[in-house]
Parts: sequence; structure tokens; C-alpha cells
Amino acid sequence: MQEYGLINTFKQQNYILSYLHPNNPYRSLIICYEVGLGKTYASACLSQFYLNEGYKVLYLSNSLNSIDSFRLEYNKVTLDSRFRNLSKNIEYMTFSRLYRHGCDDIYGLIIIDEVHNLRENAIRYNTIKNILNSLIYSKLLLMTATPMIDSVNELDSIIKLTDEEDPKILFSYNDILKDTKIDYIGEKINNEILFLSYMEGIQLEEYKKSLKCDNNYVYTSTRQASISCSDKFNPAIPLKEQSSKIYRLMNELKDDRLTVVFCFYIKRGIDFLASVLEYHGYVRYNSLEKGKTYAIIDGRSSNLENQEILNKFNSIGNVNGKIIHVLIGSSVLTESITLYRVRDLHILSPFWNYGQIEQSIGRVIRYGSHNGLKEKQVNIYLHAACENKLKKGNDIDMINIAYSKRSKINERLDVEKQFSLMSIVDSTNDFIYPEPDNKFVFKVDNWIWDLTECFDHNKFKISWCNIYYDKIKGYDIANKLKIMAANPAGIKINKPLDNGYTIWRSVIDDKLRISYIDNKINKYKKRGKILSNVKSDEINKISKDLNCKNNIKSIIETLKNSGRYFDKQIEYDL
Repeated sequence: MQEYGLINTFKQQNYILSYLHPNNPYRSLIICYEVGLGKTYASACLSQFYLNEGYKVLYLSNSLNSIDSFRLEYNKVTLDSRFRNLSKNIEYMTFSRLYRHGCDDIYGLIIIDEVHNLRENAIRYNTIKNILNSLIYSKLLLMTATPMIDSVNELDSIIKLTDEEDPKILFSYNDILKDTKIDYIGEKINNEILFLSYMEGIQLEEYKKSLKCDNNYVYTSTRQASISCSDKFNPAIPLKEQSSKIYRLMNELKDDRLTVVFCFYIKRGIDFLASVLEYHGYVRYNSLEKGKTYAIIDGRSSNLENQEILNKFNSIGNVNGKIIHVLIGSSVLTESITLYRVRDLHILSPFWNYGQIEQSIGRVIRYGSHNGLKEKQVNIYLHAACENKLKKGNDIDMINIAYSKRSKINERLDVEKQFSLMSIVDSTNDFIYPEPDNKFVFKVDNWIWDLTECFDHNKFKISWCNIYYDKIKGYDIANKLKIMAANPAGIKINKPLDNGYTIWRSVIDDKLRISYIDNKINKYKKRGKILSNVKSDEINKISKDLNCKNNIKSIIETLKNSGRYFDKQIEYDL
């Protein structure tokens, strides 16, 4: 397990690893997990399965951020440096490159991340679909947090990419992210909680002017006018007359809370806000500046600059915003990026759909994103500018349209989820499973778990130093189902504890052993000793460390009392 880095995989991730395992016959899998549930990490783990079997892997995405994110997650998977060289067999492509150049049928696995960016009505869709459908040997993993954004038909576009009549689709059902409390700030308007502001002065004049001039259905000028009246703050005019949204945002800023602002308009959004912050004493981030600092990530900055900003913003030294207090981002910041310990999220731009809102929120609320904070809570501000106290305006209209779309999409999702229960059927007609021996093969309820290939072992002993969880086989006797690389329910595989002592028994030779670990020796490289072979100076050291009497009996009792005694290496029927 250590070489695959799967120690902390969750049930949702294990479904992916089990279903599309190289030894299973299934060709494709569509993953529609919510943002923050580890799709990228699971795909990196799955890649390692294929690389270890000698296959090549192709990773496709529309975003360079996604590619960088996958590389980062893959490095977490390959803890053992011996397997790092396999990464040369992973090839990376954007959708545009695949559209222009195609690809050869040489990959065991093709991962398509953010697959919702491939739409059936797009020019490149049919070409890419034909390329994928022509591949004979490749398995497909398609991933998205938002399978439908504007229309219920968008999921059908994703399904057609697999060239299968009934491909397996998995949706997320878990509470992993519920340890972070989400508070929407504002008042309820047509079923949504919005952070309202009321335009006045030159902003209202500019807004009304743009309403008359906007001759396209997307209301580009009007949407920008709802953010601000210009691209730079004029100190001679009150802020609330130039931007009602940013006026309210500034009143909500708190010095000790990390704040993220999403705005898809550069001039009237990002640049205007930057000028307001500077007027109030903020400086733009660089490594030499001190005091209140803001940073910007948008299409104008390089990947190197963006990465430096993200590293500083996410660093433990920035918990209270001492390095970067306010991070402002455009659409560049809304996919495949994780932001840590954010307390306040402001979304300034009005949206036509909820997919973009969910992607934005998903950057700041993910598994582990608020670890280290006493209070795991995020305030979300969905800004909407109104023309008057009647609470009318283009922002409100757009949000109503987005709500209508979401209602139809949720209806389709409810239907799809009813048919998405995990079902991994053995490819053979005869369902064959091993007989339990209570050493490596165990029966727990209706399941048989075969751990025979999970350890390095010989006739006399097994080693817990290397545990290969990807080689676990599970057999559901009642339903005649077989899965690979799953976490076995009701079975615990005991391992030595970090920087401590553990008494354990070997499964095979049944001799009591003691393992002791120190900071100088990697815990996966050191085996235990038979107690009778433990030297007196070692007994002295162990008893001193454990603060117990200087004898074997006292050591064992101390370890037992602290729950560090393993009667068996493998425990079952728990």
C-alpha cells in the first residue's frame, strides 16, 4: 500500500479503483462527484495501477491548472521513489491538442478531467468523440463535478463519449465535507440567499444606460455595470456611488479572516477592487512588501507567478492573512485549485447557471481545507446589485434563470442517481471464490475477502512492511459480485505505530515479537524481534521510553494497557 499511497483513500475513491481496475473487464466509468471529494487523487492512484502493470496513461483536460493539479496528486501517490520513474509513461494533452493531432491507440487508461467542458454543440466535440470511439484497447475515466450546467442534455453528451449504451455513472453520497460549516450571508430572494446592494449615483446611471445599449442576450455591459461604473476608483466620489457591491464587500472585510473574491470581469471588477483596496492601505503582494496585502490571479499572470501566490496564500504562516489577506481571482481560479483556511468568499459576478457558483465554492471548501482551524466555518456572499428598493435588477433576473435551470438539472440527477448504485459483476458465468482459511482468506457476513497476494511472505512468516491493498479481492457470495482493490469490511490489518513500540504475533509462526521504531529508521524498513532475542540494553531503552519497570513483563503490560498490543496481525469479524 505504501508504494501506491492509498492509505487515506475514501469509500468514494475506492469505487473508482475497484471498478476500473486493470484486471476488471469494464471499459469506461463516469465520475460525477462533488468538488473537493478527491477525484483527482483517485485518478492518480488508478494511473499507478495501470503504470505498474506496464500500461501507458493519457491525461486530458481543458485546463493547465488541472494538469498541474494531477501532477501534484500523482507525486503524493508515489511515495516510493522506485516508482517515480513510471511517470514518464503518463502523457498530458489539452482538448485542443487532441482535437488538432489525435492520439494513437497505445494507452491502457485515458483520464478526461473536467469533461463537462466538452459540449456536443462545440466544434471539437464530434472530432474528439470519434477519436475516443476509435480506440480499442483504452479504458476511459471521465470526471466532472458539474455534469450539467445549462441543460439536462449535457449529461448525454458525456455519455456518448464512452460509446456504450449504458455506461456506469457514479455520484457522490457522503458526508466528508460536512465538518466545515457553510453560512450564506444575506436575505432570501426567490429561494436563494443573496447579499444585496442598491446602486446609486453614477453607477446607477451607467447601469441604466447599458440596459438601453445592450443589444445581445447575455447583457455583457449591464453585468459589468452592476459591479462598478469604471475600471478605477475615484476618491473624489463616494465608493457606494461607484460600486454598491464593493462598498458592501469592504464593510465586511475582517483583518484576521482569509478572504477570496471571485470576479470574471477584469477591468470593472478585479482592477476596480484592487484600486479600492490600495486606497484603503493595501499593497499588492510581493515578497518584500509588509502590511495589509492583496494578490490577483487572472489570465494576465504567469503560471509561475500564480503558483507562488497560491503557495504563500495556502501556507500555514498565512492563517490570519499576514502574508496575503485578500486573494482576487478570475475564471482561472475556479477549476482544479485548492485554497486553504478561507473564511469569507465573495462572488461578485452574476451567473447564468449554478455550475459556476458551485465550482467557485468548491475551491475553498474541500476535504481537509480547514484543518488547523478551531472554527471550521465559511461565510459565502453571493452579491446581487439592485436598481431600487423593489429588489429588481439584471442580477436578480439571472439568478432566477439559474435557479430554474438547477431545478430541472436536479430532477434529472435524482433519476440518474437511482440507477447509479455500484454493481461490479464478475465476468465469468461460474462464480468461483476461495475457501476461508482464517489466515489470508476470511469470511465476514456474506463476503469472502482474499488477502493472499497482499503481503510479502514465505513458508515461515509474512511481513507487514509492504501491504498491497490493490491486490485485495472481495467476493459477495449472495449477489455473485467480485471487486478488486477494495477496503475489506470487518477486517483490520495491524501495522506498527509511528515512532513507538508494538507487540504483535506473526500469522504463520505465532511467535511473539516486538517492533521498535525511531526517527533514524524508516518505519517500513524495520521488522520486529522475537522477544527472547531482545538485548538487555534494548530492554533498558524501551522501558525508559515507556516509563515502566525494567523487564519484559512490564513492557508488555504497558503496551497492552495503552492499546498497542496486536494479538494477531490480521483481525476479522470485528
